[in-house]
Amino acid sequence: MSVDTDLKAGLILDDFSRQLADAQIGYELAAGNLQFTIEKDGVTYQVEFSERVLLEHPIRDLEKAVPRIIQQLLVAGGPCRLRVGDDAVGSPAYALL
Repeated sequence: MSVDTDLKAGLILDDFSRQLADAQIGYELAAGNLQFTIEKDGVTYQVEFSERVLLEHPIRDLEKAVPRIIQQLLVAGGPCRLRVGDDAVGSPAYALL
């Protein structure tokens, strides 16, 4: 990952941590994707950003997306795994724009 994508990853982690203060949050880079793991109220959620998404979108777009991603994850019956900006078969996708 580039310095720019590392910075964006850190800012997204900070946003998740601030907005979900009662959750445990971690992240790792795997197969070119940034994967966040969020453990809250006994449920584990995964949010995955492709490196392409981090490269192509300004941090302002990513920061605006975090509250909407959280809302989508936490609604009753919402997905436990979400891919941001990538239309993957078998995983709900979240479009930034």
